[in-house]
Amino acid sequence: MDVDELQHALGGVVLESAFLERVLRAAFSALIDSKYAAVVDSRLTAATMIEDCERITRHHTDIPAAEKDRLLAALKACHQANSHRNRVIHDAWATRPGDVLVTLHGSRNSRDVMVTVRTPAEVRQVADRLADAASAVKAAMTAVFGPEWDLAGDQLRQELGRDVGADYRGQRPDE
Repeated sequence: MDVDELQHALGGVVLESAFLERVLRAAFSALIDSKYAAVVDSRLTAATMIEDCERITRHHTDIPAAEKDRLLAALKACHQANSHRNRVIHDAWATRPGDVLVTLHGSRNSRDVMVTVRTPAEVRQVADRLADAASAVKAAMTAVFGPEWDLAGDQLRQELGRDVGADYRGQRPDE
């Protein structure tokens, strides 16, 4: 396997993962309808944001049923793409021919994990799935909330002049 080609393909996965997270953070803020959602979402993983967006969507009383179904389908695609992303990124360190069984040593016990080595083309497909899932969420959110739905998450950031998540360490920003 060409390591340079694999690195390039993995870079695409990382890039599209960042795009997906950005879309999910904006969706989370819009679904909650508060600029202060940015304070919470800065601490959430992509998987948690997907789950929270799904739960909020199911209970959101202002979203028509057809649009709710469309958004839930898009979030399900995000969940699946993010799961594939995790496997590709975390399995990439085992670049040996074929599938390999790796023993992960922990402090309390060891466990065997099957690691599947993927071709760069397969890794690129994961990047494409991430991009498609993020685009589906954007389209569904636009259908529900209009073209400026993604501005709510940036409102607090603009007012403060900085990213809310950057100062989370249990301190005030001026300390």
